[in-house]
Amino acid sequence: MRERRNILDGPVRKTMTDDTSPGLPRRLVLAGLGAAVLAGGSVALATLGQVTAPGTDSFRFARGTAFAAGEEDRLRAFLLQAARDERIHVVATGHSGTTGDPEANRALSVARADMARAIAVEMGIGPERIASAGVGGAAPFAQPQDVTDRAWQAQLARVDVSLQVRR
Repeated sequence: MRERRNILDGPVRKTMTDDTSPGLPRRLVLAGLGAAVLAGGSVALATLGQVTAPGTDSFRFARGTAFAAGEEDRLRAFLLQAARDERIHVVATGHSGTTGDPEANRALSVARADMARAIAVEMGIGPERIASAGVGGAAPFAQPQDVTDRAWQAQLARVDVSLQVRR
């Protein structure tokens, strides 16, 4: 016999249990059922179009307006959600390094944002659902201490793409 305390009953009760049964503890079963119900509800709501998970991601450029290896494919995969849901709008913000002519950097960042915009339009996202702008080198992220200036400048060459739900 094993002793088991039931919180509602108060004192210790002795119960008979069959230690050879392959059953799972009740808490584990209930937790699994609860998780399954929540997951199923989330899937159902997402399928019905009631839940969307917008987000933001950065896509790097190698030089000029050429995406770094694999980045265009990543961008296309990221934009799939917007292509499938008319409520999702795309905001593309182009960036450049902080060195050099500020006006040339701004023009380069606009070209990068326009590249992301063109890909979104090509994927079937309506132009009225896409905004793009370039900020040049005006919005860099902080330089990590272990990264050289040259490597940091290369990381600044990017386009940030946000998916936003608008009703």
